[in-house]
Amino acid sequence: MTAEFRPAPRRERDRRSPGSRVQGAASPAARSRVMRRPTAAGRPAIDLSPPSIGPQILERAARVIRILGHPLRLRLLERMENGEVNVTELVHASGATQALVSQHLGILRAEGVVGTRRDGGRIFYRITEPKVHRILDCIRDCDMPEVGRGGRVRELYELTGDD
Repeated sequence: MTAEFRPAPRRERDRRSPGSRVQGAASPAARSRVMRRPTAAGRPAIDLSPPSIGPQILERAARVIRILGHPLRLRLLERMENGEVNVTELVHASGATQALVSQHLGILRAEGVVGTRRDGGRIFYRITEPKVHRILDCIRDCDMPEVGRGGRVRELYELTGDD
């Protein structure tokens, strides 16, 4: 007795229209690099120029961003923005335990985001990665529009003279 061959029914993903996204297609970031400009014939030209940021720079930036992806680390770095700070001050400023603060400082130090200086039995931490200041400024500018650079409060309302 022979079995009859029957093709499997087509699934929904097999019925996609030609322009729809399929698995493995270019990501939105990659597609955004393709810029369309009108040409003399009225058809769009595609700009396939290589990205302007080198791979080593992108790799370093990605590592720094991953390291900054924890609220306690951001709080510690925010406290270090004005200069060197010792662990005791960071513990008081963050409200976390000394063990937890030390653990996160070790992570920041291992990636080169912060540096240290020993003075007797105390260790002082400072920001060594320049991107950190700009990232913290960006967080303040984007998520806290009422706070400007350096933590100063911007004028929310301007008084107009109705005299």
